Amino acid sequence: MRRLVAAFLLALGSTALAGADEPFRCLLKEAGGVSAVEAGTAVGLICDDLRRESGGRGAFEISLAALGSLVNVTATRLDTGESISVRAEGLEEVPLASARIAEALVRHRTFAATQRVDNLLQEETREARVKRGSVKFTLGVADLESIGHGARGAGFSLGLMYASPRFALPAEMRFAWDSPEYGEPGMSLFSVSVGGRGYLSKRDVSPFVGAGLGLLRLDATEGEYPYSGGPSSGYFQAEWFGLAPYVEAGVEVLRLHRGRIGLHVRADFPLASLQSQEIEVWSEWDPGARSPRVEQVYPAQSRYVVPVSIGLSVAF
Repeated sequence: MRRLVAAFLLALGSTALAGADEPFRCLLKEAGGVSAVEAGTAVGLICDDLRRESGGRGAFEISLAALGSLVNVTATRLDTGESISVRAEGLEEVPLASARIAEALVRHRTFAATQRVDNLLQEETREARVKRGSVKFTLGVADLESIGHGARGAGFSLGLMYASPRFALPAEMRFAWDSPEYGEPGMSLFSVSVGGRGYLSKRDVSPFVGAGLGLLRLDATEGEYPYSGGPSSGYFQAEWFGLAPYVEAGVEVLRLHRGRIGLHVRADFPLASLQSQEIEVWSEWDPGARSPRVEQVYPAQSRYVVPVSIGLSVAF
């Protein structure tokens, strides 16, 4: 008698789903080991997502099969014969899997291609579900270019980052320097900064844009220090320390894993130019003259230098 009642309820639910919208049909084919009430609720959720994703068109069949705490959900598209099978950790995971089943079946994708940072099933995680927010240690290396000065160097960074599916809050300490030939442009950099990043996707690979504020120290040199009888080419030497906002853009990969890799381009914008002081070059001592004289004056110079780093970082 109980089996007859269950079969009647399943048939009634399937008929209601099929008749609500004639171009759209979504039927429960079988429900092995799942009660009629729970099966009707689960299929209703899946059919609602299929209706929304398909625009209310198409014919689909849903099968449920329970084995202990696991529930195997199979959705079939009748017009093409495509099928998606998902193993859920109990019926509680069906709402999470439902939207992904609909996306995969209607858009002709694999179920794995619908993964996002916040919709993984328990079976898809290695140890535990990815937390919505976590603190990670970061280590990076970078090539340093200097717009407005021409020096080039390399450096590294250390930091902490709070990461969530949609944004991250990095705090970094960066060091960079170069070893130029004597007289060539040279530069060293040190900065401590905090900022924010916005991810443009929840997928395993996502581009991002970010901005922040830091304390920046720049030291820039170029040319040989002038002396009497020496070369007449210009000499520049200046240091600057102060606030500098920055912007960055890049891409982050392996976001579904505990360790992540990021590629980025970052530009820091000092709030002032580098100022090289005026230099007076005095003649050598001449016993016949009462005092040495000024041979040449190198005027003060100003350069606005924007350090740009192109780097790779690992967060774990």
